[in-house]
Amino acid sequence: MSNYSIVPIAHSASSPPDKRDEQKTVTPDSEQKAQQPGQPSPSTHSPFTDWNGFTPPQRGVPGRREGGGTRGSDCPSPITALIPESNFGRTASKQPAFFLYIPGTLNQTVTEFEITDENDKSLYKTTFPLSINRPGIVGIQWSPKSDFISLEDNKNYIWYLTIKCDLNDPSKDQLVIGWINPVALSADQKSQLQRVQDPLERLKLYAQAGLWYETIATLATLRLEKSQASSIQNQWNALLKSIGFDPTQKQTEREKNKAQAILDAPILKLQTNP
Repeated sequence: MSNYSIVPIAHSASSPPDKRDEQKTVTPDSEQKAQQPGQPSPSTHSPFTDWNGFTPPQRGVPGRREGGGTRGSDCPSPITALIPESNFGRTASKQPAFFLYIPGTLNQTVTEFEITDENDKSLYKTTFPLSINRPGIVGIQWSPKSDFISLEDNKNYIWYLTIKCDLNDPSKDQLVIGWINPVALSADQKSQLQRVQDPLERLKLYAQAGLWYETIATLATLRLEKSQASSIQNQWNALLKSIGFDPTQKQTEREKNKAQAILDAPILKLQTNP
């Protein structure tokens, strides 16, 4: 729905052995009371939807925003998925973009992406190289011509993104896990989006509809295009704070520093894979 700024790179057809099961440990986020997704409720602390009001269903795999695995010399750690604290987000797109904060450099590092159903049955898996020359935020998107799975409305899916830091040592993999719930827009919502061309106005509609993936993709694109605009930076900060990256709300110095680093991180690119 939004006009993404895309940086294409080559696709790797090879897929390394799946060691994901070794990474499936329950995190504190997964101990929240589970429920079926409901309607978004307004937040008193943010102009955005209360993204954290959505939680995944009880069955399935717990989400993980922060990368697991041991620290490796060839890979920055930990990577962080830019998703709500519940690890759950909605979309009306069949091919949403997924955003990561990576606290270091990568040089053609093998990255694996997988989508499963809510019972963890694999539906799509691919690998691709990922390169960045400084810490920052990367968006991963797929080409409309790719064989990316067509997400069905009102079904829950789990997505896994693994940076293969050492192909000979899976314990160094950096893995993040999120839940995604595609929804169908109402006729009125579709009509409003068709009438509105200004991305800031569309942003309001996405947020009102509780569409996490469209909201963050739209703001990330605006930051890429208008990196010096303080109003865009302020909205970006408000969005990240609304999902728990607010340094003033953190208890430890490590948590404060990490939240601030994510707020300050540049958007490096939105990368598409064929």
